[in-house]
Amino acid sequence: MKEIFFGLLRFAIGIEDTLKIVPSSTEWNELYKLCIKHSLVGVVFQGLERLPKNQIPDKVLLLQWYAMVERIKKNNFLHFQRCEELSNIFLSAGYRSCVLKGQGTALLYSKPEYRQCGDIDLWVEGERNSIIDFVRKQGVNIRSIDVQHSEMDFFKDVPVEIHFNPSYTFNFIVGKKLTKWTKSIAESQFENYDSNVGFAHSNVEFNLVYSLMHIYRHLFSEGIGLRQLIDYFYILKNSNKSQRERAFVTSCSLGMRDFSGAVMYVLKEVLNIGESLMLCPINEKHGKFLLDEIMIAGNFGHFDERITHVSKQKKFRRGFEQFKRNWKFMHYYPYEVLWSPFWKIWHWCWRKTNGYL
Repeated sequence: MKEIFFGLLRFAIGIEDTLKIVPSSTEWNELYKLCIKHSLVGVVFQGLERLPKNQIPDKVLLLQWYAMVERIKKNNFLHFQRCEELSNIFLSAGYRSCVLKGQGTALLYSKPEYRQCGDIDLWVEGERNSIIDFVRKQGVNIRSIDVQHSEMDFFKDVPVEIHFNPSYTFNFIVGKKLTKWTKSIAESQFENYDSNVGFAHSNVEFNLVYSLMHIYRHLFSEGIGLRQLIDYFYILKNSNKSQRERAFVTSCSLGMRDFSGAVMYVLKEVLNIGESLMLCPINEKHGKFLLDEIMIAGNFGHFDERITHVSKQKKFRRGFEQFKRNWKFMHYYPYEVLWSPFWKIWHWCWRKTNGYL
């Protein structure tokens, strides 16, 4: 099923012109489940639209698939609208911003409306407490605040995360380098205004590193699915050689040399991308491990039966379960695993001191 799924995915996004293995009725149902697991229902449906009638799924499944794709399209329209509104809310108070991931990355797709969206991640320029005070004056409910972002209820129909920093790392030493790099490239992100959609979004040069870090972070926190890897494929596809070379140097300085090679391995195995498009040479050892984790966990780990899901209210238990899960990464990413408990203790103290708990 895995190979049939990868072949369908390559056909859907136009890497291959034909579907080399035509699935049976039972296999189509399994493929649909895999698409749900990896949040690729819309992306893969692009392929179904091009299939000859004798190769498409049965009518019941096709209608079910079509209905979900229509919801995805409507959600995308709404998310683009909310991104513009949210950016204007902050701009009216003098805060520049840019959309991270999500709708910005979707614009790199041939059909952005088919990409399954989640929440809105908006990076706002400014001092954290100043931004928080402004939001509170608007009467917006703030759910949580941490060192990276805050969940804020701007809209009833779309979840929002306001970022003070795009990302972080458990390793304090690497974290300082990440902060320095982020500051060096921040101006060009806030200036990357797109008049076609009405908001600024992060550019390809930034995303080559940031999206890699995003995948890396979620591997340790929840798990990661193929949607984020497809995102990275489109980022690579829209980059040039010098941008990729610079991004690899940066990713190495941020402790992601092996992980970068692992992501390239996954993209080679799943999408069969050529060397000319790769950020760096593949790392087969790390890549096989990463691909196995991706296929088990699904989108943000929602389908990982190995994970003991613990309520957010039980913070100590939740942290312990997460560390226990991450221990299996020790052989591959020891520094990130070993730094994690110290970082989390520091982070709890930081939130407590600042009144965010």
